[in-house]
Amino acid sequence: MSEEAKPGRTTSGFSMEVLSSAVQTLAIVLAGAWGVYTFIYEAKIAPGLAPPSVSVTSTLERVGQKGNLVAIRSTVTRTNVGQAEVRVLALTYNVIGVRVRFREAGEAGAFPQALPGSSAIAQARYYDEAEGGEVLLRHGVLFEGATELPSEPSALNPGEAVSRDLIFYADPDRFDTIRFQVELAYAKRSEPPVPLTFEVAPNGRLAAVPGPPCRDEPSRCRPLVVTDFGTEFSLWRP
Repeated sequence: MSEEAKPGRTTSGFSMEVLSSAVQTLAIVLAGAWGVYTFIYEAKIAPGLAPPSVSVTSTLERVGQKGNLVAIRSTVTRTNVGQAEVRVLALTYNVIGVRVRFREAGEAGAFPQALPGSSAIAQARYYDEAEGGEVLLRHGVLFEGATELPSEPSALNPGEAVSRDLIFYADPDRFDTIRFQVELAYAKRSEPPVPLTFEVAPNGRLAAVPGPPCRDEPSRCRPLVVTDFGTEFSLWRP
């Protein structure tokens, strides 16, 4: 006669306690593997897939005056707000003096009903600006990778910020406001650097643009990202 199965044992000979222990062990192993994968994904994979993202801010401060000239200090801060390490390739400043013409009370009229066929509209009822303004200063830097000439490297880790100060001068008797324009060109550190060169537009403003190698091989310029930022500063005394 065959022996009867003892209570608490399966017909296969494994106890419920052994099966439960095996399930718990497997759950712990899977949880550990998931934790390792999550860590690797967040630390290595996600930053490699994320696009580069850099924010630019600038502040202007009057710091002195000599004769008719006012000294203004600009502070430009670039911050890596993305997950990928960034290679900064170029930084350009254009300082533009703007003269404002104020209308007499009798000259002010209603805004025109017909809108110009343009991508941007700027209309003020009691004043207008001189067309384009005058470039007072232009300043540019091509960092390592953007040029074959000797140049300093510039990279930003995620969350890292770098500031640069520059002092320039303006004549309040000639201009009412200052327009300070910043343009930053950058790419992911993991991508090959993009060759750049300086170019002056017809209005006299400086820009860093893709160099001849990019025109011959457009795919070399695809990683390039450009961010610009502008600040208006009144030269009137408070």
